[in-house]
Amino acid sequence: MSIFQTELSDRRVLQISGADRVDFLQNLVTQNIADLPEGAYVMAALLTPQGKLLHEFLIYAERDALLIDGDASQADALFKKLSLYKLRAEVSLTQTRLRVVSLWQEDGFACPPTAGFVQDPRHEGLGLRALMDTPTSNTLPEAALEAWHENRIRLGVAQGALEMVPGSVFPLDYGLAQIHGVDFQKGCFIGQEVTSRVHRKGQLKRKIHAVTFAQTAPQGGCEINHGERVCGEIVAAYGVHAIALIREDARHEPLTCDGQDVTISGGVFTATDDADHS
Repeated sequence: MSIFQTELSDRRVLQISGADRVDFLQNLVTQNIADLPEGAYVMAALLTPQGKLLHEFLIYAERDALLIDGDASQADALFKKLSLYKLRAEVSLTQTRLRVVSLWQEDGFACPPTAGFVQDPRHEGLGLRALMDTPTSNTLPEAALEAWHENRIRLGVAQGALEMVPGSVFPLDYGLAQIHGVDFQKGCFIGQEVTSRVHRKGQLKRKIHAVTFAQTAPQGGCEINHGERVCGEIVAAYGVHAIALIREDARHEPLTCDGQDVTISGGVFTATDDADHS
């Protein structure tokens, strides 16, 4: 399989520096960042007090700063939100010009270790990432951003405000625990009470799945049905692949969307779902 290089131009990087940077972010986000070693890359999110998702992002630990790798369309909103929580903390927030570059293999295969790059913490099939001033020059073929997203959608990993509208979805429905974005053992974070309660119950009414279609997948927002009953919707689509949010009580029923059969082909919940029904 070929390894590609793609600049993820729909990402923007914020920097958090200052003596209180770790304590500041530790009290806000869903991930435990208290003892991150230099060079660590982790998934995290910022929730509302009601436990709904506001922002999801990756955190890269430098020696003297934390870098937030997030959705470019939400960078200004995230910057403002973090600034509101800053208060008297010894923290400096900066919007950087760093670029996010990914090395990845087609069909969701993992990439071999590469100097200067770190594994995407959400799923090995998303490849390696690096934050850099200027994209590195190498002999790897360049692939379009759309191709990287097609691979992500095939894997069933949701991302960004278009797929998870800020303030309107619950993170566990979208698999944030499965992609290592929530640490249930850490101390408090915003929205922890609701999130922990849902986790302890162990039952989600809806989950995202990777799905495929015989022809081009319907676009985001299209209803998924079992007969006359609405059982879910398309979250994101590219080619014949899509991510779908589907009711658990309908997951094993024959489903259709826009006149096509829906085939669940995998996703971040696959391993736990298989265990639940073995």
